[in-house]
Amino acid sequence: MTLEAPIRSRDYLGPCTDTRIWDRFKLRPGDVVLSTPPKSGTTWSQAILMMLIHQQAISDRAIWKDSKWLDCNFRDQNELASALEAQDHRRCIKSHTPFDGITYTPDAIYIAVYRHPVDVYFSLERHVANMNSDFLDFHFAESPAENFSRYLDNSVTDMGTDDLTLASLCHHYQSFRNWAHLPNIHFFHYSDMKRDRRREVLRFAAIMGLDPSDALIDAIVEASSFGQMKDVVRMANRPTESVFANPAGFFDAGTNQKWLGRLSQEQLLAYRERLSDMIGRKDQRWLEDGSTKD
Repeated sequence: MTLEAPIRSRDYLGPCTDTRIWDRFKLRPGDVVLSTPPKSGTTWSQAILMMLIHQQAISDRAIWKDSKWLDCNFRDQNELASALEAQDHRRCIKSHTPFDGITYTPDAIYIAVYRHPVDVYFSLERHVANMNSDFLDFHFAESPAENFSRYLDNSVTDMGTDDLTLASLCHHYQSFRNWAHLPNIHFFHYSDMKRDRRREVLRFAAIMGLDPSDALIDAIVEASSFGQMKDVVRMANRPTESVFANPAGFFDAGTNQKWLGRLSQEQLLAYRERLSDMIGRKDQRWLEDGSTKD
């Protein structure tokens, strides 16, 4: 029997994720659920979405800080849910959870954002190295070659994207792509946002049924530049109070093709073979470079 709509069919539990909160959290019509694998453009997308929701283009973290990561496992989830429930504006809910772990309703909007899987790997490496805590260090505990092999070879577990592997990234992608025919499921790519941020801001607005002025769109494009975002995080955090040793480093370098000069031809070949084992050629091209629309 073919399902007519997605259902939340499993839980993911890991160092960063506990999806059981979805059982008691009620979505509202018009809610935007933003789900991405880690280091794929999550905060960047949050900022754009919240500026559109508030119809304000300002370089101020406060405008997008209330987009809560609902199923975060290292925060008080009841407080996160209560903060979202208290919001009287349109909500944007952050998650890194695959689609089968999220509540579905046809009245909400689901946005999934992806990035080249090897760029994701090197951003993860730098992200974990920048953390003040060590609870994710086991992902990068070996030599650089062994760490990359682990990223390629390990399978998906009940931790979901907390696995921080190519398989968990592809599982997240496939969980959404299986339902791409639904009108409220939308796909964005980090590379497209870098190539033409204005076009992608307009896509976000259209998906939410908004018709902002050209002036507001231009202002949001400027306010969501990589330099502006990095400065906002740097000014909003003190290193001694942050999860990160260098808060501005949360945004890394914002570049693509991070593997140049760091991976051998053998490693790149192993990556391509592993990726092709998990997803088809068309999906592989899109996952690496974007450009295909919904």
